[in-house]
Amino acid sequence: MIRWFSVLVLVVCLALGGGVKFAGAQATQDKIKAANEKAAQDYYKYGLILSEEGRYEDAAKAFRQALGIKPDWAEAHSLLGSVLTQTGDLHGAEQELRKAVQVKPDYAEGWNYLGEFLKAHGKEKEAQEAFAKAKQFARP
Repeated sequence: MIRWFSVLVLVVCLALGGGVKFAGAQATQDKIKAANEKAAQDYYKYGLILSEEGRYEDAAKAFRQALGIKPDWAEAHSLLGSVLTQTGDLHGAEQELRKAVQVKPDYAEGWNYLGEFLKAHGKEKEAQEAFAKAKQFARP
């Protein structure tokens, strides 16, 4: 009887304590989030540097690292698309350029980059649609 009572008390305590947050847990989560954001920005900046140096394969890796941390970063998708174009991965480049405007539909520069890519690769009608979106979302 005592054993069942002990189990019952334990279950009740766990049930009641399940919603209690430990002191400092939110602060720790905030620090982790800030560290992840900084890491994503560092990978992004490193990708820019590598791209400027013409090291497109390495730049693509850096942008992918940034996107692994922050997957909905339109600008990183767009830059990844640009460096993939330089490496000759045209299918991957188009996917990334499209992903950029998918995650940020009002990204005028992204629509323009997509339009330039499509135009350069013989997709004139789609390019014109992308350019129209770029114009629609351009800042006055």
